[in-house]
This record gives sequence, C-alpha cells and structure tokens, in this order.
Amino acid sequence: MPRRPDPRHDVWLVEWLDASDAFPAWQKASSVKRSDREQLVQSVGYLVEDTDEFVTLATSTVDSDDGEDHFGGGVHIPTALVRRRTQLA
Repeated sequence: MPRRPDPRHDVWLVEWLDASDAFPAWQKASSVKRSDREQLVQSVGYLVEDTDEFVTLATSTVDSDDGEDHFGGGVHIPTALVRRRTQLA
C-alpha cells in the first residue's frame, strides 16, 4: 500500500465573506437595496501566517536548495472577514 504523504505545514479550510457586486448596473439611489446574499468563500491551503490582520494560505509548497520552504499561489484573507477556520491536517 502506498505511503500517505504528510504535509510539511498545517492545512486549513477558511470560510470568509468576500465583496460582491450589489447590483449588475447603475441604479438610482432610491432603488438600491441591501443585498441579503452573502458571498461565503471556502479557501483551503497551507497556513503560512495567521495575524490579527490577515490569514495567509498557500496552495503549494516546495523545499529548495537554500533549506527554506517556498510557497506559491497565496491568498491574504482579512481576519475581519473570516467566519470559520477548520484544521484539516
């Protein structure tokens, strides 16, 4: 049976609210209504950094000749928009 690889960094699912268009075209102020539809995004990745301001995830990691892991495909998510975090690995 093949060996299951262990991730080099913690893997997290982060659910967060994203900005979205409230209406598809220019509208009169009197016709603009608050949108009741939230844009809940799910992002999964290696936890790079978790601060009071941002959670940073990366989709890929690789070791390098300089002895330090390198990350690729990152996203900075403002902490104020995070609704839930779940550690996956």
